[in-house]
Amino acid sequence: MSNLSETPPTELAALRVALRGQYAIQRELGRGGMGIVLLARDERLDRAVALKVLPPALAEAGETRERFLREARMAAQLSHPNIVPVYRADELGGYAFFAMGFVEGESLGDRIRDRGSLPAAEVVRVLREVAWALAYAHARGIVHRDVKPDNILLERASNRAIVTDFGIARADFNPALTQDGYVLGTIHYMSPEQASGDVLDGRSDLYALGCIGFYALSGRLPFEGASPQAILVAHATKEPPTLRSIAPDVPAALAAVIDRCLRKRPDDRFATGEELADALAKALEHIEHDVRDAGGKDTLNSDDAMAVWRRAAELQAEAAARLETRMRANDTRALAAPHETAADHGAGTESATPTDAYRLRDVEAAAIEAGISQRFVALALDELRAKPSGQALTPSLSPRRERLTTRLLGTAQRTLSVSRTFRAPARTVLQSLGRTLQGSPWSLALRDTLGGHPLDGGVLVFDLPAMSDSNYKWTYTRYGVYVPQVRVSLSATPGDPRSCEVTMTIDLRRGLMANIASWLAVSSASSVGGGVVGLAVGKKMLALAGAALVGPMLGGAIVLGGVAIASVAPIYRWGLRKAEDELSTALAAVDVTMRAFDIFGETPPPPPLPRSQNPPLIVP
Repeated sequence: MSNLSETPPTELAALRVALRGQYAIQRELGRGGMGIVLLARDERLDRAVALKVLPPALAEAGETRERFLREARMAAQLSHPNIVPVYRADELGGYAFFAMGFVEGESLGDRIRDRGSLPAAEVVRVLREVAWALAYAHARGIVHRDVKPDNILLERASNRAIVTDFGIARADFNPALTQDGYVLGTIHYMSPEQASGDVLDGRSDLYALGCIGFYALSGRLPFEGASPQAILVAHATKEPPTLRSIAPDVPAALAAVIDRCLRKRPDDRFATGEELADALAKALEHIEHDVRDAGGKDTLNSDDAMAVWRRAAELQAEAAARLETRMRANDTRALAAPHETAADHGAGTESATPTDAYRLRDVEAAAIEAGISQRFVALALDELRAKPSGQALTPSLSPRRERLTTRLLGTAQRTLSVSRTFRAPARTVLQSLGRTLQGSPWSLALRDTLGGHPLDGGVLVFDLPAMSDSNYKWTYTRYGVYVPQVRVSLSATPGDPRSCEVTMTIDLRRGLMANIASWLAVSSASSVGGGVVGLAVGKKMLALAGAALVGPMLGGAIVLGGVAIASVAPIYRWGLRKAEDELSTALAAVDVTMRAFDIFGETPPPPPLPRSQNPPLIVP
């Protein structure tokens, strides 16, 4: 992505003057062979829009400018939930432009470049939504002609796939007449008939979608070459490799669908986008069936279902609490969490009434109906799957023990979270997290990821190291509140894709019983010790002063035990503050690492271990 500074100041100033009173330009989003894309605010309707502006050099050609506007107006006729809406196509002050909906998120190309090959289920979902969008356009006589990962946007709030640039890329397909960057971004997905300059129909777009599926599932493109011409010739004349020959782990049913999309003859491919979407749905059913046969399960018992609902609600409550903290800390700018809605999975809610067995999709549907975000349901389900068989999702206490624990520890707090905002893209922050937290002196060990890739909202689970030296960084977290793990999540800052928030969370429930047991042991030892001393002293005092002194001595022992119990709450809360400081220090170290890497190109060395006060032992 480009930034605003890449647009020449004089060009930007002239564009601002031309659009004054209608659009307020904020920053550049990107640029390609047929236009510059800018984030702007529609001043009349007060909404964010993406403006695509024809570069002045191309706008000088009247034919090119008219074709740009004509095809923009054609795209504006499309109204589909998986197609970016075009609001306006016009010409002001000599600038040809069109305004379209701004999608807060990333492109499929960005996601694949950041994460590598994607899970089969995620790829199927994206391809199906794009196939529906293409089917809608094809039914209206519009062929996209430039279907590629960078033209598929993934909305952050809903994870919905949205196709952009409908009809715009048709401006020029002759590689000799376009910029190399534009050609290289297109030719890898060109159908044989498009590469040969033949007449196109919707099946050309389905070939391109097959290339995208091949790339998303394997991390490789069907055809590579040293030059654009070599790749074009390969698309037109060579048979592509089968997907499973490149990525053997891709399910056979899904690979067969992708391979059919890449057939040379249009008649051998799927006839329509709907047919392709149906084939993908059947492939997903095969995948789910294979998972069940391999020992997976698609139902939960009532206890596990209740645990998933409860845990998902807790996760959402924690997220809401963090948001409230941000809002209060930034009273000059109200932050609103993106509204998350559940995608329609075709699952009814007729089975949501508690039974002894719950289908997973009904567990998800019931939680969403209750207002719990699908993201937190997915995290809770992943936590459940990560537990050994027969182990509860969370170490729950009975209501009576919960009240007793709250009274003894002086707090009902069961999680501790610390957040920090980094002025860098999530991918850069994730790399710094890995370098810092897994290195000395923090020495965290990655155990698992829950809820998918961390750049997609998943959670990293780290094991805390045992104490090994005086430079140990987790004393109060590991041995004060008895928490063995820490979780780390990343989330994009709403409205600012160039920054992200990192949250470190510890689950205090893991250490509740250990805290209670240790303090009961202390209080018992104090009482018993005091009692023993009291009896010993009382025995001697009995001979001198009689039995009247024995009671006060034993009472003193009981008071000593009571004082020990009363000190539990303040000491525990003090331990929580120290653990919070440790988490904050770890996040600050990530920030230092990132800044040092930006300046020096390398991670700063770990601090030296403190010198021992004893002279070294010299062995002859």
